[in-house]
Amino acid sequence: AIRYCELESKAQRLYEQMRKECVAELEGEKVVTAANVLSKLLRLQQITGGFLGDGEGNVKKVSDSKLSVLKEIIEDVVIDGGKKLVVFARFRPEIAAIEKLLQDLKIRYECIHGDIDMSIRGKKVKAFQTDPELKVFIAQLQTAGLGITLTAADTAVFYSLDFSFANYDQAKARLHRISQKNNVTNIH
Repeated sequence: AIRYCELESKAQRLYEQMRKECVAELEGEKVVTAANVLSKLLRLQQITGGFLGDGEGNVKKVSDSKLSVLKEIIEDVVIDGGKKLVVFARFRPEIAAIEKLLQDLKIRYECIHGDIDMSIRGKKVKAFQTDPELKVFIAQLQTAGLGITLTAADTAVFYSLDFSFANYDQAKARLHRISQKNNVTNIH
């Protein structure tokens, strides 16, 4: 399934500026550039995810539109539907925003990303699989795509993707395992 969202006008202007000119002007006269096509695609993805790095390690929030759609999905699937949900995201600022959203909604969750030590990842997965109160599992696409089972959920949200079909296919397979009893819904 595909859920569409529209960027706010300010974010749309940033997106179009980056798309056309490979430059985006942030507040405070900060200018973010993209030196090549891959940089440009990365920057465009960052904008649609709601955050844009300035090239100096600082990240600026530029949009809430995708997060608002995710909130609707969480309300439908988790709060109203009583089901578990897996959310795959590419960028760490997106993951932090998703965690904050879940905290604000008082929904228990687990999260795996590149900074989570390998020795505790299995415990996080097991907790999600077995604890009925843990409703959402946030997974960084590149980190949690291989070797884990997330069949406690039958719905996955692909909040953001990278350019690797293998990463996407492996992420989808985390819910499509032998122990899955339901049809799986993937929301993009």
